[in-house]
Amino acid sequence: MFINRKGISPLIATVLIIGFTVALAAIIMTWGQSFTKNIQEQTEETSGSQITCAQEVMFDVDNVCLVSGTTYRVRIKNDGTKKLEKVHLRFYKSADEVKQIKDQFLTGIESFGIESKDIDSTLSDVKQVEAVGVIKIDGKEITCSANTASFGDLEASTFSTCA
Repeated sequence: MFINRKGISPLIATVLIIGFTVALAAIIMTWGQSFTKNIQEQTEETSGSQITCAQEVMFDVDNVCLVSGTTYRVRIKNDGTKKLEKVHLRFYKSADEVKQIKDQFLTGIESFGIESKDIDSTLSDVKQVEAVGVIKIDGKEITCSANTASFGDLEASTFSTCA
């Protein structure tokens, strides 16, 4: 006994394959469009903050002196048009021995202002202090990591005692 089996016609199979291909292409195009838009927005935001950091953020570690033990007085001068919201500091005893202290000068340093603060570095015999500024752009805190200022020299002696 033979069973008469029939498959789908080649015409219907072709229409189904074309339909699946068009649906898949539409899904990929929609995803690709939103993906490209997100990448574009992120790139625009990043480049805008980098331009602001490069043009409007200018500061210098004006002086560093030893208060006592591991506490140092750091004076920062802001010569830029943007307020420094915070400052991240790195205290170098040597090239291999570094202590990073984040979020200093929390009240900020106004444009063209000078601020001093006593900071416990937990390191003795510090030879160099490096600062990285943090600013606000549209309510978001941006660390201007390309803008650093330093005081001292790793090859020199330690800082003098504050007067």
